Amino acid sequence: MSYLDVLLHPTIVMATILYIIMAISFEIFYQNFLHKISAVSGSFWIAKHIGTPFFHILLLIAFIYMSYPVLYGLESHSMNGERILPSLTQVLNSKSGQTMKMINILFIISVLLPLIPVVNRFLALILPLQAMAGSAVLYGWLSQMTGIEYSIFPGFKVMAMIVFFSFIAELLAKSIAAFLGVKLNTKYHTHDMGKVVHKSCLLIFQVPILLIYTLNITHPLFDS
Repeated sequence: MSYLDVLLHPTIVMATILYIIMAISFEIFYQNFLHKISAVSGSFWIAKHIGTPFFHILLLIAFIYMSYPVLYGLESHSMNGERILPSLTQVLNSKSGQTMKMINILFIISVLLPLIPVVNRFLALILPLQAMAGSAVLYGWLSQMTGIEYSIFPGFKVMAMIVFFSFIAELLAKSIAAFLGVKLNTKYHTHDMGKVVHKSCLLIFQVPILLIYTLNITHPLFDS
């Protein structure tokens, strides 16, 4: 399947809609929660620096799971309806604790990456790298069951595209947040809607960026 075929596939569309609803709902709830505990410095720090990335990880994993296997440009059934790929349940049950392993991997990434001086200056890359790692882990499990060959590195050209669009996503998210944040704060008499819009947009923009990666670890769409 081409990039556009996957992006418009009913599985991806439905997964994206549910992901958008979850992302916006979470950001509204969590920003309100952070505001309420802001006076308690210890709890606020834990909630912001540990709780926020943890729940972002859960959202990314939920999207990856909901969009399997179309996320990789694959169909689960043949033309005659016969299953040609193991279901998500079968992949996750192939070994115990698969989801927890993925959560641990992505959480370690979210903790360690900001400690790297270069990455710390480009935080817009952290969410895409987490999403890419999660999708690579799931595809690795699938390949172990089916013998499908793949590479977690899709090539320098693809990685350059991902970096470029990650920064575009950050700029768009900031612009949308600046525009809508003031309007929503005024309308609903709040103070944090700019942050809600910014983080919600960043999470939503991960979908098209992630597809660039997942489609190129299975069957390259661009020459590397």
